[in-house]
Amino acid sequence: MEKYEILQNGDNEMTISFYFNKKALIVPWIIFFSILLLIITKLKPALIAETFISMIIAMSALAYVLFNDYFEWYRTKFHILSIRDEDLYINNKFHCKLYKLQTVNVIYLRGKYSLGWMVYLDVFPISSNDYIIKKQLLETDAHEIAEKISIFLNRNVKIES
Repeated sequence: MEKYEILQNGDNEMTISFYFNKKALIVPWIIFFSILLLIITKLKPALIAETFISMIIAMSALAYVLFNDYFEWYRTKFHILSIRDEDLYINNKFHCKLYKLQTVNVIYLRGKYSLGWMVYLDVFPISSNDYIIKKQLLETDAHEIAEKISIFLNRNVKIES
């Protein structure tokens, strides 16, 4: 993720947009195509035909690992938070009643592919209804985004460790 923009459209709507530096994909593309070219040139056609399905699975896994940052950005690149009749809508879909929204949480993730800070909305009582705003953020960005969302939603920011 390169940069973000938060716009408040009146009292009842907020737009959060994240941008991505697509030049960061050059190295993963070079690695991906180098490995693919190496496999195609070094293996015999008969062996390629026998292991075609296995190679597709392996290349898909490699693509996921190499392009994980892009996939994460694409999933969460744009959010429209709006309040209508005491309901919270996210991207024009009903998410929850506003009184069920507890806090705006900031947590540090130590996962394999999710290293960094995450901002999410904590909804009571079912945690499966929590809404992830963004993963893989810098600490200052995560706190700034959470603070702006908390002001808009009139909720507290909770920092988890």
